[in-house]
Amino acid sequence: MPPVPAREPERLAALGRMRILDTPPEEAFDRITRLAARLLGMPISLISLLDERRQWFKSRHGLATEWTTRDIAFCAHTIADTEPLIVRDATADPRFKDNPLVTGGPAIRFYAGAPLLTADNLSLGTLCVIDQVPHPEFGREETELLHSLAVMAMERIESRALVAALREESASHEQTAATLRDSLAEREVLLREVHHRVKNTLQAVTAIVQVECSTMPVGSLARDAIERVGRRLAVMAGVHEELYATGDLRKVDLARQIAAVVEGLEGLSPAPERIRISLDLEPSPLESELSMRLALIVNELASNSLKHGFPDGRTGHLRIALRRPAPDRVALTVEDDGVGRPDGAPAAQGVGTLLVQALAGQIGADLRTMTDGGWRTEVDLTIDGA
Repeated sequence: MPPVPAREPERLAALGRMRILDTPPEEAFDRITRLAARLLGMPISLISLLDERRQWFKSRHGLATEWTTRDIAFCAHTIADTEPLIVRDATADPRFKDNPLVTGGPAIRFYAGAPLLTADNLSLGTLCVIDQVPHPEFGREETELLHSLAVMAMERIESRALVAALREESASHEQTAATLRDSLAEREVLLREVHHRVKNTLQAVTAIVQVECSTMPVGSLARDAIERVGRRLAVMAGVHEELYATGDLRKVDLARQIAAVVEGLEGLSPAPERIRISLDLEPSPLESELSMRLALIVNELASNSLKHGFPDGRTGHLRIALRRPAPDRVALTVEDDGVGRPDGAPAAQGVGTLLVQALAGQIGADLRTMTDGGWRTEVDLTIDGA
């Protein structure tokens, strides 16, 4: 029987939080298994996740089976440690020589697996490659490559979970606000209290996020992701704060929210003498849900510009403009004169980009991005019933 990881209850809880088990295939994961098989010259490559009883394959290249029992899984041995497991000849290894996966199909002779580790070293599963012939030559360089691909797979798992959680939170918030608006006139006091409590809750969560962030290495992908979550929470808290303070419990001035977003990004910006930020904002009272989504879009676009647009001491200008061409239209522009994207380079598909696309889709806004001589994104929205 495979060894049981020392922190098995924590590991299973972390796996559950990712909400990935028994989900349909996704190209982002299939791309990684194809790449692993090709680079390492193996016929089989798998992204394997282990629950209490199974090893379930989120992605499988070269294998038709969707899952196996955990008791015969090679990967069940890998998750007991934080280092890759290399089995160069399974028939010569006493742990595996009588394993049904060796004596029967798929007749495993070689196995190499790298654990999929969370930030606190909990192994949710593995990225592994398999062959029907031994590979005594598999060495350190191949092991390091496998480990790097496993890190990529884990980053995709965490990004996927974060986007899903944000979408659920947004949907839940929208449903709650819609229910309260039905009886706004009779329940104004209650609604004001709700906004106050939501604001306090978001501020408390933001503080927790900041504490967690301080424990992570500066410049790490995990810290960057947590910092972005904190800024998104701050944007949502700002909307609720204004709703609590204003006499109109339905509308928020988007111009004020954008100004608050930029103020919150000061810590992300390089020295002011290098990067000038200018705002050209028309007052725009909008429904709170719409204002929140547009403010979140500005937050993501401006964050990306400040972080990626001006490397190596480059000077430049970030400009944010808000216009109301007509009572039923909102036109947002976020542009910089930074490095942009070279011709032919693939468009970035990070969490921020995915979130901007999701938010724009929720409100029916048109997105246009231009990368010639900098980066410019235009958001155009027609407001129903304005």
